[in-house]
Amino acid sequence: QHLAALRAWVEGRLYDACAAWEAILVEQPNDVLAMFAAHQGDFFLGQSSELRDRVARRLPQIDRGSRLEGYYHGMYAFGLEEMGDYASAEEAGQRAVASDRHDAWAIHAVAHVLEMTNRVEDGQRWLSTRTNDWAPDNFFAVHNWWHLALYYFDQRRWPEVLEFYDTRVRGTDSSVILDMLDASALLWRLKLHGVDVGNRWQRMAEVWEPRIDDAWYAFNDTHAMMAFAGAGRRDLVDRLLRVMEATARQANDNGMMTRTVGLPVATALLAYSDGRFAEAVELLRPVKAIAARAGGSHAQRDLLGQTLLAAAEKSGQHSLARALLNERLALKPRSAMNLAWRQRLEAAG
Repeated sequence: QHLAALRAWVEGRLYDACAAWEAILVEQPNDVLAMFAAHQGDFFLGQSSELRDRVARRLPQIDRGSRLEGYYHGMYAFGLEEMGDYASAEEAGQRAVASDRHDAWAIHAVAHVLEMTNRVEDGQRWLSTRTNDWAPDNFFAVHNWWHLALYYFDQRRWPEVLEFYDTRVRGTDSSVILDMLDASALLWRLKLHGVDVGNRWQRMAEVWEPRIDDAWYAFNDTHAMMAFAGAGRRDLVDRLLRVMEATARQANDNGMMTRTVGLPVATALLAYSDGRFAEAVELLRPVKAIAARAGGSHAQRDLLGQTLLAAAEKSGQHSLARALLNERLALKPRSAMNLAWRQRLEAAG
C-alpha cells in the first residue's frame, strides 16, 4: 500500500497518494509514515480541513501520553491553525512541544498561530528562545528562521530582515526546495515594500535554474518566477513560462494547479516586476480566493495578498487598494505594516 501511494506521488497523482495513505490509516492509525506523508500531501493540495481532520480521526486511538500522541498533536495544531481555530491550535502545539521540545513541526505550528494573530513580540520570543530546539541541523530550521524574520518584517525592521536572510535563510546557499521557497518569498516581500536587496536575486535565479523543467508543483514554479523576474533574467522567465504553459495543458493534479493558480500567478508576478501593475491586478484578483488550490499556508499565501494590494496602489486603483487593506486590518488591526500602508493610502487621497 505504501508503494502504491509512493508511485502515485512520484507520478504527480497527489490526491490518489493521499487516498492510499488514508486507507492505511483506517486500519493502522499509528502508522506514522502514512500520517506524515498524507499530512504533507494535504498541505501541498491546500486541503486545510484534512490537515486537521485526518489527524483527528486517529487521535483517540493513539496511546495517551505517548510520544506518538505528541507528534500527532503537533500535526493537529497546524491543521487547527489553518482552519482558523487559533486557541485550540496553540494548545495542541504547546502540548506537542511539552512532549518533545525538539518537535520542529509543532514549534512551527505555534509560530503560525502567533503570526496569524499578529502577536509579534510573543512570536519573536517563542522562536528566539527555542533556537536550540530546532536549529541548526533540523531540516525545518530555515523555515522557522523565515517565520522569525516575518515578525521583524511586520515591524518594518528591514536591516534585521536582511540580516536574517543573509545569515539564516540563505546562510548555507541551500538547494533544498523548501529553503529556496522561503528565500524567494522573503526577497519578494522586501521588493513589494521598496527595500533594496542588492544582488541577492541573481544568486537565487542561479539556484532555481536547474529546477525549471521539474514541472511537478506549481507552488515551486511561482517562487522560481519571483527569482527570475527579480534578477531580470528574461531568458529564464521565458523558459519557465513555456514549461508552465505545457504543464497547464496536462490532465494531472499539477496541471490543474498550474492552470487555475500557478500560471496566472507567475504571469502576474512578472507583470508586477515589469511595472505593469494594472495587469498584475487583473491577473491576481480572480486567483486570490482560490489560491489554496495550489497549496501553501495562509502565511505563505499572504505574499499574493500583499502583491495584489501593492499592484492596486501602484496602478492608482486606490479604492481597490483601500478595500484590500480593510480586509487586512480586519484580521490584523495592530499590524505596523498594515497601519503604515493605511497611512500611505490616506496620504494619496
